[in-house]
Amino acid sequence: MTTSLLILGLLLRLPSDTPRAADARPSHPLAPSLPLLTDKEEAELDAIIDRFIEYDIGKLKGEEGKKALLAFQKLGPEAIPALIRGLNRAAALEHSCPVTVIAKKLGSLLAASNDPQLLDFARESIGAGVGATRHQALLRDLRVAVTLRRNAVARKAPQPPAGPKPPRSMTTPELVAASASAEGTRLRQVLIELEQRSGDEVLSALASATADDDRAIQQLARDLLVRHLSRQPADAIRKKLQDSRAAVRRAAVQVVAAKGWNWGDDLIALLGDGDEAVRQSARAALVRLSGGTDFGPEEPAGEAERQAAVAKWRAWWERRAR
Repeated sequence: MTTSLLILGLLLRLPSDTPRAADARPSHPLAPSLPLLTDKEEAELDAIIDRFIEYDIGKLKGEEGKKALLAFQKLGPEAIPALIRGLNRAAALEHSCPVTVIAKKLGSLLAASNDPQLLDFARESIGAGVGATRHQALLRDLRVAVTLRRNAVARKAPQPPAGPKPPRSMTTPELVAASASAEGTRLRQVLIELEQRSGDEVLSALASATADDDRAIQQLARDLLVRHLSRQPADAIRKKLQDSRAAVRRAAVQVVAAKGWNWGDDLIALLGDGDEAVRQSARAALVRLSGGTDFGPEEPAGEAERQAAVAKWRAWWERRAR
């Protein structure tokens, strides 16, 4: 049985969702069946998947390799967004094994869910921002399988009563206006649809939503900003690193990190940004680029500490460029 057929078979099953353990966490804005993780927790999941990729392509061996494989195997549904990010990163590699294994893992986890929003998120995010790759067929087949799964789940769900104008039938100006007044589920639906449109007004609306009073909406808007920018070319991303909106600069940094671009000079410059979240995103991107080396700065940090950290990063970057 091919990888694509195996994934399709998994996704067309319709088991009941396993209830998520009740805790103080809000639900993930893009998938109510998943918990909303912190940025640190998401980064830890990314690290687990990156180490598995290194193991699977033969760079990580021995006991460390076994630990990396075990950690990957233990990943549960809360890791689905991170697994999609890892799948997209692995698709840029020449090796076929990491992409195949991660795709099977995703297929298995998605097969255990009846969450239509999670399936929509997966369908839109798999392959997002990935350029020409030998794995296009696998990514396409996985998206098709998720779509079929989503349709099967929808057929079993009760039909919702008639309500406001569906976001998909709204114009972009209507969506922008709605994003400033809608709340709760309606606002979430508006933002998700708005992200798929084009134009600077889309970025402005998404950036504004990152300051919403609802933490789940804030996280949703940040995720959508990253997804929106990930489809733009490199020269556009470089300009967004200097955008006047801090939320857009932060999202652009995360795109640079996710794509593995060697933009050390740009990232080091952002360690002096006026926004703490942008500075820490730039630092996290540099740590990933360096393979784990971290020169800071820790927050909160004074001007002298920041300048010292910048000097260390610049020295590292110059050594790397030699």
